Amino acid sequence: MRNRSLIIVVVLLVHGVFGAGEVKSVSVMVGDSVTLHTDLTETKGFDELQWEIPGENNIIAQIDREANRVSVPGNQEERFRDRLKLDHQTGFLTITNIRTTDSGDYELQIKSSMNVNKYRFSVTVRDVFFVNTDGVKSVSVTEGDSVTLHTGVTQKQRDDVIQWKFGDQDLNGPADAETGEITIRNIQRDQTGDYTMEINTSSMILHRKYYIAVGEMNTVSVMEGEPSILYTGVIEIQGYDLILWKFEDHLIAEIDKVANLFLTYDNNAGGKFKGRLQLHRQSGELTVRGSRTTDSGDYHLNMNSSTHSFQRSINVTVSGSGRSGAVSGISGASVGLMVWAVAVFLLREV
Repeated sequence: MRNRSLIIVVVLLVHGVFGAGEVKSVSVMVGDSVTLHTDLTETKGFDELQWEIPGENNIIAQIDREANRVSVPGNQEERFRDRLKLDHQTGFLTITNIRTTDSGDYELQIKSSMNVNKYRFSVTVRDVFFVNTDGVKSVSVTEGDSVTLHTGVTQKQRDDVIQWKFGDQDLNGPADAETGEITIRNIQRDQTGDYTMEINTSSMILHRKYYIAVGEMNTVSVMEGEPSILYTGVIEIQGYDLILWKFEDHLIAEIDKVANLFLTYDNNAGGKFKGRLQLHRQSGELTVRGSRTTDSGDYHLNMNSSTHSFQRSINVTVSGSGRSGAVSGISGASVGLMVWAVAVFLLREV
């Protein structure tokens, strides 16, 4: 069994220690839970602490120690409706299931009898396709794939802490020393479930959840002269920016949505597929018409999106016309792959 790779792409931009007067830029994805904070482990000696939207004169969370009052008025607004949490001890502000409408500046003011310190955060929320109403990102793979979950961190700072869990179980695999990403090799059906990531830095804590669905391995057996249909496992390719099909090491088809390209490369691989390749624009599936025994081999699919990427190998066997049972093999492989695609689509909609 060959190893395949899936890459989960996440985005997080934070740098260094956070001081008063700075503006800290934070980039996250829709559905994330983000906690904004200073590098202080506990805010001591202040009389009043408040979070507000600069320019709107709009206080969204407040701790007033003189009045012994803690309030989160932002939860009464339609914009944040019950998605803000304020830590009573530290004053850290958490925005749960973050949305694109939450993008913008947030200012923390810490007032004491001696001075007033201000900290500003500029939050950018990127929209993504593979996310449900609870903020969970969905990913579909097949058993045997090698799955790499990415943090989006290019270089961990000395005090950064990155943790991964599968359900309630810590993932203690070999994490990359620079990025904190973790790899699950030869993934199996019993590894379907929730994967969570926490990144704790000097200025924020980010939580992200993925649901990974692991389906059966893709193989295709057809009879010579019949079409070979290679499925992507999705009903629609919306959300994917780049799709590549290769036969062994030869690029034979490409969908580049950014450049609006839908191309087949009939002359590659020695021209063996000339005039026989068809690319489905909606699902990204590839059809090889009039299959020949020389078409047998490994086909590689690469699909990239803003949340994840994956690489998959599909083994295709083209049998000579004299062999019996080939037709049933075609039907079984094609129907099985389509059932998996429909199941993944329905799962994503739940």
